[in-house]
Amino acid sequence: MHSEVILSSGELLAHREWVYAFLFAVAIIAGVVDAIAGGGGLITVPALMLAGLPPMVVLGTNRLQAVIGEMTTSLMFIASRQFPLQGMMLGVLFTSIGALSGAVAVSLIDKAALEVLLPVLMVAITLYSILSRRLKATEASEAKWSNRKFMLVAGLLIGFYNGFFGPGTGSLWMLGFVALLGYTLKQATMATKPLNLVGNLISLILFIVLGQLDYQLGLLMAAGQIIGSVVGSKFVMRFGTRLVRPVFISVTVLMTTKLIYENVAAIWWT
Repeated sequence: MHSEVILSSGELLAHREWVYAFLFAVAIIAGVVDAIAGGGGLITVPALMLAGLPPMVVLGTNRLQAVIGEMTTSLMFIASRQFPLQGMMLGVLFTSIGALSGAVAVSLIDKAALEVLLPVLMVAITLYSILSRRLKATEASEAKWSNRKFMLVAGLLIGFYNGFFGPGTGSLWMLGFVALLGYTLKQATMATKPLNLVGNLISLILFIVLGQLDYQLGLLMAAGQIIGSVVGSKFVMRFGTRLVRPVFISVTVLMTTKLIYENVAAIWWT
């Protein structure tokens, strides 16, 4: 089944060479956006669907290129002297446990409730990002939780959500860092990347096991992601909150609109 998928996309690309250039360019743009505020999948998933891949292969291929992009961004942030390292290893540990648990639960729990609740959650995140003074701050504020407590609780809960469902995970991490640890939006953006990467990597492994990837397109887009991630991470380090905040708000608004539209459409057509 997997070889048929690769052949199908290969035949498509052989007759439409422009698709290579299109997906490469899309991946660069998505890499820049994702490095700044997350949500690159809003750009890459529709682009991969245009390439004619089956839905599951679209998701698997998207995970492959996104993981490489997030890995690049994470390394860029970690290599800088601005990355908030405190508690990160603990966060990676508990996020891994949560994501693995979520991945196992996929076949055991109905996702229907989450599909209904997610638009409500994204509306709340969007309103908070627009109205909150904390997201405008350029200096860290007093934390409401200890770093250890946050990494343990958020790692397990958000990690589980990422392994189980996924959309909006980056927004949840960023909001948590700002609201509970008092991070600036710039610091939250940096700290989010390695933790979000963990959940996406576990999800990618499942797609690899299932054979639901087009490696040719995934690696092509990964090259574009690397370029975009380097550019985007440099923008974050240079411009900070005054760049991250408007991009973050734009991404959350787009994601919220998309989710509400999908839910309304599902109700309308049933």
